[in-house]
Amino acid sequence: MNWKDSHLEVTPPKKPKKITATRFATILGLNPWSTAFEMWCEITKTYAKPFEDTIYPIAGKTIEPKQIDYMRKAYGMYNLKTPTDIYGEVYFKKTWGDFFHDREVVGGMWDSLLVDENGKPEAVLEFKTTKRAEDWVNDVPEYYALQAALYAYLLEVDDVIMVASFLEEGDYTHPAQDVPSAANTITVEFKVSERYPDFQRKVAQAIAWWQDHVVTGIRPDYDE
Repeated sequence: MNWKDSHLEVTPPKKPKKITATRFATILGLNPWSTAFEMWCEITKTYAKPFEDTIYPIAGKTIEPKQIDYMRKAYGMYNLKTPTDIYGEVYFKKTWGDFFHDREVVGGMWDSLLVDENGKPEAVLEFKTTKRAEDWVNDVPEYYALQAALYAYLLEVDDVIMVASFLEEGDYTHPAQDVPSAANTITVEFKVSERYPDFQRKVAQAIAWWQDHVVTGIRPDYDE
């Protein structure tokens, strides 16, 4: 790590981390909770925040299987497939956390898919749990919509279904007791081609960012 012409540079790792869907919106400057500089630190393995399995990710992991079951039963989505259905119980270890090994720069793991009778993906489902219902009043938060849209783009499908369950503070204490229902869970559907007619340009923008900052090792601008 060194300074050159007022820029911080690092020697790029031989195998940087990919631009996953959770990093995608941030790199485009569309995530109010994170920065492109933070993503650069993670991708180049310069620095990563220590992982903390707080009540929020724990609730998400606990409730997501229930959301999947809810969608299958309430919406008749019996053609819904999870990573476990396709890759097996140890799918993370088997895939190393990436379902797109044919892609060099972008990748990651989708939540669930709707497939046709031949097993070909038809739609991407992205599941969220949140206590910030106000963020979903008018539309899907942009940084979440872009996550699902990226996976749809990589799978060459157009349809996205966002599933969000709204929790109360007490639900985070006992997430196993939460039951998704029409009273606390919404679905929002969109087509990537309609919501983002320029989506390929967004992907190109992210890849250009990768070339400018990951391949070179030169950090992006940041504001302390």
